Amino acid sequence: MLERTKKISQIHASLIAGYERDFGKYSGKISAQHIQHVFKQVPTQLAKNIDDSVKRFQFKDVIEKKNRYQELAGPINYLEKCKLVSKCHPIESQPTSPLLALAKENYFKLFFFDIGLLGHMLSITYQEHQQQSFNYKGYISENFVQNEMIAHNHQPTYSWEYARAEIEFVIKAQNGDIIPIEVKSGKRTRAKSLASYVQRYQPAKTLKLIGSTGSLDDPKALVAPLYYAGKIEELIEG
Repeated sequence: MLERTKKISQIHASLIAGYERDFGKYSGKISAQHIQHVFKQVPTQLAKNIDDSVKRFQFKDVIEKKNRYQELAGPINYLEKCKLVSKCHPIESQPTSPLLALAKENYFKLFFFDIGLLGHMLSITYQEHQQQSFNYKGYISENFVQNEMIAHNHQPTYSWEYARAEIEFVIKAQNGDIIPIEVKSGKRTRAKSLASYVQRYQPAKTLKLIGSTGSLDDPKALVAPLYYAGKIEELIEG
């Protein structure tokens, strides 16, 4: 097993080096160095969340003397077009359709396109992944769900924030209902933010994705394992 994980790590390193070489080849008028700075900052900022919801991407100190969105928009948009990062827009009011109208151009979370490469860039070992012994694992689950949603044509994605309450994702059902999705990396399913959201907006149904087996017995309060992230539409439309 140790030998196999070493080989996988070598493949990951080779892939990252290849992406960084391509920045210089295909970046055009955008500074390849600036793209690389943002590329490396996405995993770093994700890892700052201590088993809590991912926070919005911070522009300060990513590139020297560039602290505003307008100054980083080029590299960020380049990486997004290359599908190496994806955006999730936090909504600070009642989520209503169309969600896009409530999003702010310069206010978003940035997620990495691949969980394996994310772990490699943060030097998280296979053993840590397997044992879930590292402290900051909430963002891994949230990034996984983000990637699954992107893979199923939900782009951009949206979340919800109010005071200290945060819902990792909100999604619009076919009938126009806005469904909150809480993501929990572990077995504990208590969700104060979800309770706050329900009390405030009375959604038609809710969904929790958790790090253990769930229960679909209550059609209005669904609880499913994290690996159901690729079946969110089926769950909320069922």
